[in-house]
Order: sequence, then C-alpha cells, then structure tokens
Amino acid sequence: MPPIANMRDKGRDKEQSAATMPPVPKPEHASPEPAVVLSEERSGPTVGAEPVDGRVARALRLRQERSAQLLTVARRLFAERRYHQTSIQDILDAAGVARGTLYLHFDGKRAMFDALVDSFLTSIRSVVTLVDVSGTAAPPLQQIEDNLLRVMTVLSENRDMTRIVLLMAEGLDGEADRKMNEFYERLRMLLQGALVKGCAMGLLGAIDPEIVSQAALGGLKEVALQWIVRRESDAETLRRVCREILSYSLSGMLART
Repeated sequence: MPPIANMRDKGRDKEQSAATMPPVPKPEHASPEPAVVLSEERSGPTVGAEPVDGRVARALRLRQERSAQLLTVARRLFAERRYHQTSIQDILDAAGVARGTLYLHFDGKRAMFDALVDSFLTSIRSVVTLVDVSGTAAPPLQQIEDNLLRVMTVLSENRDMTRIVLLMAEGLDGEADRKMNEFYERLRMLLQGALVKGCAMGLLGAIDPEIVSQAALGGLKEVALQWIVRRESDAETLRRVCREILSYSLSGMLART
C-alpha cells in the first residue's frame, strides 16, 4: 500500500478509537476554588461567604491590639527596670510573643520608646482647651484651673509614663535626649501660647512669656514628681495642688489696676 494511503487509514483508526472510548466521569464531590464575587447584600467583594473589607478590618484591629499590648508591656518594664536595663528579650518574654512578631510592629526598643512618648504627649495636649471669654463661659481663672487639673489627672492616670519622662528618659543617649528635649519644648510652647493669649485678653500683666513658661514648666515637673510619682494623690488632693500652683504662679503675673 502506498505510504499516503497507509497514513490515512491510521488516522481513521485513531478517530474511531477515540469515539468509542467511554467519557471520563467527573468527581462527585469536587469543590470549586473560592471565587471573588460581588454580593448584592454587602458593600464590597467577598471571598466565599466573608467580605474582603471585613477581613481587612479584623486584621487591622488585631494588629492594633497587638501593638497596644507590646507598648503596654514595654511601658511597664521601662518604668520598673529603666530603659537600658530592659532588653528586647525581656519584652518578648513578658508579652509572650516571638521576636518576628515584635518586629512586624516596631523596629526595636527605641521605636517603642518613641511611640510611648509621642502617645503620652498627645494625651496631654488633648485635654488642654482654649480659655473661653464669652459671657456664658466659666470665669477664665476657673477654666485655667480646670485645664491644669486635667493635665495633672493625665499624669496621675499614667504614673508609669510620668515616672519614665521625669526620672529615666533624660541621659539615656543622644537620641533619647533629643526626644525628651522635643517633648518638653512642645509642652513649654503650650504654656507659652496660653500666656500670650492671657496677656492679649488682659488677664496677665507685662511678662516675658518665654521665661515664665520655662519657670512654670520646671515647677510643674517638680510638683508632678513629688505628688504623682513619689506618692498617689486622689482627685481632691490634685485639685488642691492645682490651686496652689495657680495661686503661686499668678500672684506675680496678674494685671495690676
């Protein structure tokens, strides 16, 4: 038989063989891979039955909770043992996490220290309000006393951080000194701004706001050390302390008539 005819016969044989083969059955319990679909009852895409945005929100919440846990442990250890005497391994052991987990949240011990200081300053600034001179507001001096009391309350409720910034933070190293100088300068600028406004409103006499804010901050640090770090003071004691601070500070600064 010629070669071409032989090849045609072989091709027909293969086609007949394929046609007579039974179909391959599909698995009865095959599970399709999860597909991203748009649900009419949900605001975003879902994977299977769970919204993508819900999973992201939960992951973010867990990350924030872990970061807060690590900072809480670091703050307690820094206050108890001081910064240099606290190692990364101490924090890992107390928090019960692996080293890799910590470094997912912070670059190291210094980053945790910086985060604690920044958060502490934010808490202090959040309770300071501008003096309202409208006719319906409380007397300005009462508002100033309330501001001071709220600041002292934040210090009292965060005694470990107050202890860290007053007793342990300065002198750690050049970077820590820079951080603490920045912390105190931002506090001093809050005081200076309040003094400038007080002068403009006629509540204070002719003063140098920069010098007076430095003296006020130094006095506030010493009072906080004695009445918050070295002892526990209740709310009534803190209010008495605030009144004494104002009485001492304002007696030489009130406008004379």
